Amino acid sequence: MKYKFSFLAVFFVLASFSVMAQGGDDAKSKAWLTAITSNAITKASVPGKYAKAPGGLALYFSQAGDIRVPYLVNVPKSYDPAKTAVLVVFLHGAILARDSFQYKELSIAEEPIFRASESFQVLAVFPFARADFAWGRNEAANENIITIINQVEQVYNVDKKKIYMGGISMGGNATYWFVNNKADIFAGFYAFSSMPRDGSVQFSHITERKPLYTMNAKDDQTFSYKEIESLHDKYMHQYPGWHFMGVENGGHRFIYGSNGKTHMQSLLSDLLGIHVLEH
Repeated sequence: MKYKFSFLAVFFVLASFSVMAQGGDDAKSKAWLTAITSNAITKASVPGKYAKAPGGLALYFSQAGDIRVPYLVNVPKSYDPAKTAVLVVFLHGAILARDSFQYKELSIAEEPIFRASESFQVLAVFPFARADFAWGRNEAANENIITIINQVEQVYNVDKKKIYMGGISMGGNATYWFVNNKADIFAGFYAFSSMPRDGSVQFSHITERKPLYTMNAKDDQTFSYKEIESLHDKYMHQYPGWHFMGVENGGHRFIYGSNGKTHMQSLLSDLLGIHVLEH
């Protein structure tokens, strides 16, 4: 009886800690959601007069038919509404495209594109996809990205000649849809861990003035590095605007690894023509 009581006591103590931990996580998530919601600003009533914006993440929504689609805008602390700002769109991978939009997840705040946004002092837009509304082959989801960009331009002072499109995995592959169909909107493109298949990408839309930077890990188990390298070798002289870079290891999600920050910064530095010194 003594041992049975001890076991039950330990069980209830552990269960209590689990509930407390869950409650703590829920509280943090709610606080974060409140913060990013309050950071959102409205467009100015006077055209061309942009409001001041708090630094950090702000949550917005766009309307795609009957779907209310969330997206985040990261505003660097240096943002000045009187000056135009570079805009970088980042499309996440399929891991976040679940049954519902994952914008309430606190872990989203750790996405490396947000740190890069601060380092390069550029606006970063992070749209969300879900299983039945994922960019790539879903044209409604793709077109909604353009809607989001238009909305951001109404709220923040965006340099329309310096808008860049890219992403990772599913988001990287979706980038090629924008290369094929909306190239005139963007100043350049980038993709991490993507698979640009021969015949599916209109590389003629890529030029040295409108470049495409792609980066893949050599140990990627999802997409063959050698296949992509071979494709680049085939077209590198015909389309010098495509810059292909490889990293030794890190797998399909290498930008989330220990050297991910360095790899992302290296690519974006070349794409944006901005060089930063990390302290």
